[in-house]
Amino acid sequence: MKKIGLVGLNSIDNMGDRIICETCHFLLGEHKAKFDVIYIDAVPNDPSSYDGINRFKLYLSAFLTRLVFPTLFYIVQSSKVRYFCQRFSWRLRLQWHYKQVLPKCDAVIFAGGGMLKYKNQGLNYLVEQIVETCEDRHIPVMFSGVGIEGFDLDDFRCERLKSTLSSNCVKVVTTRDFIEILDNQYELDPSTRSALVGDPALWIPECYGIQKKQNKTPKIGINVIRGEIYRDYDNKLMPEELKLIYINLLSSLDDKGVDWVLFSNGMKVDQEFGFSILKTMGKSPQNIIAPPETAKQLVEMISGFDAIFGARMHACITAYSLDIPVVGLIWNGKLARYSELIGQRSMFFAEDEINVDDICLKLQELDEFKYDVSLRSDLKKQTQVELSKFLEEL
Repeated sequence: MKKIGLVGLNSIDNMGDRIICETCHFLLGEHKAKFDVIYIDAVPNDPSSYDGINRFKLYLSAFLTRLVFPTLFYIVQSSKVRYFCQRFSWRLRLQWHYKQVLPKCDAVIFAGGGMLKYKNQGLNYLVEQIVETCEDRHIPVMFSGVGIEGFDLDDFRCERLKSTLSSNCVKVVTTRDFIEILDNQYELDPSTRSALVGDPALWIPECYGIQKKQNKTPKIGINVIRGEIYRDYDNKLMPEELKLIYINLLSSLDDKGVDWVLFSNGMKVDQEFGFSILKTMGKSPQNIIAPPETAKQLVEMISGFDAIFGARMHACITAYSLDIPVVGLIWNGKLARYSELIGQRSMFFAEDEINVDDICLKLQELDEFKYDVSLRSDLKKQTQVELSKFLEEL
């Protein structure tokens, strides 16, 4: 039986990334008679996964990234220098891992998520290594429903990512958002198929067997995100300003007698920001739910809300998949495009649009709220169709 390597971010504490992998795995399940799916963690985080010389490489990589490179990049502001330094560090840490797991695969699928970006997280270096290894071994690759965050050939990292996508082994690239950047700027090889599809997380109800719960009295889930998120994505909003927005929103909901609770997607920094908000307000820590430890826990949590104020991408998508109204923040392009694709741009607020009174009002106007179900069905179908095509061509 052929083996499909499903690449994702399985060991970080943002359960949204695990939802992506698990829902994509669910979609591949209809082909289980022909294919065996194995998870490939793009970035194993547990030091116990590294032994001997590989553990030494892990710690050396961390030393370079945290202590050496920040000073170097401050002195030498060159995208080429940044690229080669970070490339060395990521290869030092993970090249052994990819060479160990990828040769076991007959094909590789990137499950989704913001894989095609180069400014944050360093995912471009992981993509480059994985595709290079697959190219050497003639393993066909599909990027399924990935996010595309920016394009600028003046940045050497972007240039290298473009080159990586032109590799012969890359057969299909589908995106959940900026298809025009993929087609017109990344300029894939003519033999490489591209398409706009839905995020695999739209299949949450079918994957987990979970539906929206009915409450006797409305309850609003307030999704928290780390204070620095706007600044890290080239916005102006500072952490204290974002904190004040949350405080004013919660105070306004209190004044109107609306029941609310804070929750995160599982990331420690988000959870800590939530505690900081409650402390400033003089509220009990019990007003924030314990962070989810599994993807299913996050889905269960969100299914119990009548509406959410969304900040993390997959808190919003989870609610949308369950037919739960979302009022959201836009701190980068992916959230703006997502809100447009689902016909809900008026429910999302960019940095210069944030108005607490408007947000509060939208979170209460639930009686007449409806999603375009046919639009959602079309996006789901396209995700499934493109995955099936790729497997049929193997």
